[in-house]
Amino acid sequence: MKRTETIWVGGLLLLGGSLLYVGVHIAAVLYMPQIYSWYTPPGRYMTALADSGGSPMFWLSILLIGIGLLLLGARLFEALGRKWRNDANEIRLRGEAFDANRAQSETEAGDRAPD
Repeated sequence: MKRTETIWVGGLLLLGGSLLYVGVHIAAVLYMPQIYSWYTPPGRYMTALADSGGSPMFWLSILLIGIGLLLLGARLFEALGRKWRNDANEIRLRGEAFDANRAQSETEAGDRAPD
Protein backbone atom coordinates (compact mmCIF):
# COMPACT_ATOMS: atom_id res chain seq x y z
CA MET A 1 0.00 0.00 0.00
CA LYS A 2 1.03 3.56 -0.49
CA ARG A 3 2.06 5.60 2.50
CA THR A 4 -1.07 7.76 2.56
CA GLU A 5 -3.34 4.74 2.14
CA THR A 6 -1.68 3.00 5.06
CA ILE A 7 -2.03 6.09 7.22
CA TRP A 8 -5.72 6.40 6.31
CA VAL A 9 -6.41 2.71 6.97
CA GLY A 10 -4.50 2.79 10.25
CA GLY A 11 -6.27 5.94 11.36
CA LEU A 12 -9.70 4.58 10.47
CA LEU A 13 -9.03 1.30 12.26
CA LEU A 14 -7.84 3.18 15.31
CA LEU A 15 -10.86 5.48 15.25
CA GLY A 16 -13.31 2.63 14.64
CA GLY A 17 -11.79 0.53 17.40
CA SER A 18 -11.89 3.45 19.80
CA LEU A 19 -15.54 4.19 19.05
CA LEU A 20 -16.45 0.52 19.40
CA TYR A 21 -14.61 0.36 22.72
CA VAL A 22 -16.42 3.44 24.01
CA GLY A 23 -19.78 1.98 22.98
CA VAL A 24 -19.10 -1.36 24.64
CA HIS A 25 -17.72 0.37 27.72
CA ILE A 26 -20.82 2.54 28.10
CA ALA A 27 -23.08 -0.50 27.74
CA ALA A 28 -21.11 -2.44 30.35
CA VAL A 29 -21.05 0.47 32.79
CA LEU A 30 -24.81 0.94 32.44
CA TYR A 31 -25.25 -2.77 33.19
CA MET A 32 -22.91 -2.75 36.21
CA PRO A 33 -25.54 -1.70 38.81
CA GLN A 34 -27.44 -4.90 38.04
CA ILE A 35 -24.42 -7.06 38.93
CA TYR A 36 -24.64 -8.17 42.56
CA SER A 37 -22.01 -10.88 42.66
CA TRP A 38 -18.75 -11.29 40.82
CA TYR A 39 -15.43 -12.99 41.20
CA THR A 40 -12.27 -11.07 41.89
CA PRO A 41 -10.11 -12.16 38.92
CA PRO A 42 -12.39 -10.87 36.14
CA GLY A 43 -13.87 -8.18 38.37
CA ARG A 44 -17.18 -6.40 38.30
CA TYR A 45 -16.55 -4.63 34.98
CA MET A 46 -15.61 -7.77 33.05
CA THR A 47 -18.54 -9.65 34.60
CA ALA A 48 -20.90 -6.89 33.47
CA LEU A 49 -19.24 -6.93 30.06
CA ALA A 50 -19.72 -10.69 29.72
CA ASP A 51 -23.31 -10.59 30.99
CA SER A 52 -24.27 -7.78 28.64
CA GLY A 53 -22.85 -9.70 25.67
CA GLY A 54 -20.12 -7.20 24.94
CA SER A 55 -17.07 -9.44 25.35
CA PRO A 56 -16.61 -10.25 21.64
CA MET A 57 -16.99 -6.60 20.67
CA PHE A 58 -14.61 -5.58 23.46
CA TRP A 59 -11.88 -7.87 22.15
CA LEU A 60 -12.63 -6.84 18.56
CA SER A 61 -12.20 -3.20 19.54
CA ILE A 62 -8.88 -4.00 21.22
CA LEU A 63 -7.79 -5.85 18.07
CA LEU A 64 -8.80 -2.95 15.80
CA ILE A 65 -6.99 -0.45 18.00
CA GLY A 66 -3.88 -2.64 18.01
CA ILE A 67 -3.84 -3.09 14.22
CA GLY A 68 -4.42 0.62 13.69
CA LEU A 69 -1.57 1.50 16.03
CA LEU A 70 0.72 -1.02 14.34
CA LEU A 71 0.01 0.44 10.90
CA LEU A 72 0.53 4.00 12.07
CA GLY A 73 3.61 3.03 14.07
CA ALA A 74 5.15 1.21 11.12
CA ARG A 75 4.83 4.30 8.95
CA LEU A 76 6.19 6.51 11.70
CA PHE A 77 9.23 4.31 12.27
CA GLU A 78 9.76 4.02 8.53
CA ALA A 79 9.87 7.80 8.23
CA LEU A 80 12.15 8.10 11.25
CA GLY A 81 14.44 5.39 9.88
CA ARG A 82 14.63 7.14 6.52
CA LYS A 83 15.55 10.41 8.25
CA TRP A 84 18.12 8.64 10.41
CA ARG A 85 19.71 6.99 7.36
CA ASN A 86 19.86 10.35 5.57
CA ASP A 87 21.45 12.00 8.60
CA ALA A 88 23.96 9.17 9.00
CA ASN A 89 24.85 9.39 5.31
CA GLU A 90 25.34 13.15 5.58
CA ILE A 91 27.59 12.71 8.62
CA ARG A 92 29.63 10.11 6.74
CA LEU A 93 30.02 12.40 3.70
CA ARG A 94 31.06 15.35 5.86
CA GLY A 95 33.58 13.15 7.67
CA GLU A 96 35.07 12.03 4.37
CA ALA A 97 35.29 15.64 3.16
CA PHE A 98 36.96 16.66 6.43
CA ASP A 99 39.48 13.84 6.15
CA ALA A 100 40.26 14.79 2.54
CA ASN A 101 40.75 18.47 3.47
CA ARG A 102 42.94 17.49 6.41
CA ALA A 103 45.09 15.21 4.28
CA GLN A 104 45.46 17.96 1.67
CA SER A 105 46.42 20.57 4.29
CA GLU A 106 48.96 18.17 5.84
CA THR A 107 50.61 17.53 2.48
CA GLU A 108 50.71 21.28 1.78
CA ALA A 109 52.20 21.91 5.22
CA GLY A 110 54.77 19.19 4.60
CA ASP A 111 55.75 20.76 1.29
CA ARG A 112 56.27 24.16 2.94
CA ALA A 113 58.26 22.87 5.91
CA PRO A 114 61.91 23.99 5.90
CA ASP A 115 64.53 21.27 5.74
